[in-house]
Amino acid sequence: MSGGTKQQFKQFKIDNVQDACVVLGRLIAGVVINLEKYKEYSLEATALLENTNEEYINAKQYDDISDKLLYRQHQILKLTADHQSSSFSYIDLRKMMEKKGFLKSVLPQEILIILNELLDVRNCTFHNQQSMLVAAKEAAEKNIPDELKKFAKITPQINPVIISKVCKYELVMFASLVDHTEKRIEQFEKILSSMKADYQEMYDSIEEKAYIMTENGFSSDVQYIEIYRTSGLSDYNSDIAQISMAIQKSKYDGSDENYREWVVRFNEDNTTSN
Repeated sequence: MSGGTKQQFKQFKIDNVQDACVVLGRLIAGVVINLEKYKEYSLEATALLENTNEEYINAKQYDDISDKLLYRQHQILKLTADHQSSSFSYIDLRKMMEKKGFLKSVLPQEILIILNELLDVRNCTFHNQQSMLVAAKEAAEKNIPDELKKFAKITPQINPVIISKVCKYELVMFASLVDHTEKRIEQFEKILSSMKADYQEMYDSIEEKAYIMTENGFSSDVQYIEIYRTSGLSDYNSDIAQISMAIQKSKYDGSDENYREWVVRFNEDNTTSN
């Protein structure tokens, strides 16, 4: 079967309210999964803080929890407060859904403020090396005592190259991390509630739609059902990941032949075939 142009697969088109629900539903699912893990790691951090009586905390203990929290935070920020044109996030999707008339309600000011704050957090946590180097130079110059500024000069350290490794953290830094996660959890939960409210509003606007059987009878309320599955190299989600990679590389044209070229299957002998 012949395919289309490779460019047409670059974007998921949102032509109607059903398409908007598909996109928002995917974002909601992603936030739910990552927020659950974020809460779990936050509890780990709180427990460690409550059981530490020293002035400092071992770097490995701190970093192991911090790394997990930052990864999940990063994932949630991508889903909620990211302006990348090649992706979807709630902050931009919400504006588009209003513009297309899929949503009539106005985003509450509190949610807008949180989204803008999260956008700032997203930008701050993606520091590039150039800005960090400029900031380091600026900090070094500003820390010269006033009485020495006429005589001192900042000379860059180029040999040896210094690799600074933290071996312990002040406990107050860890306490700050715990406070930060508690604040973020509250914000993320409010954003998630707003996303679900928007989904319900759009779903209600669909004239011909399915009604779900619940324990209280048929309902038009959107249901959020958790399913548990085993992830494998040859399942549907693996197919999605491989085709997504091809699309990002502009190497997918939609033909059956091209699909088989990209989707790697694993047989019982653990060998691969196209």
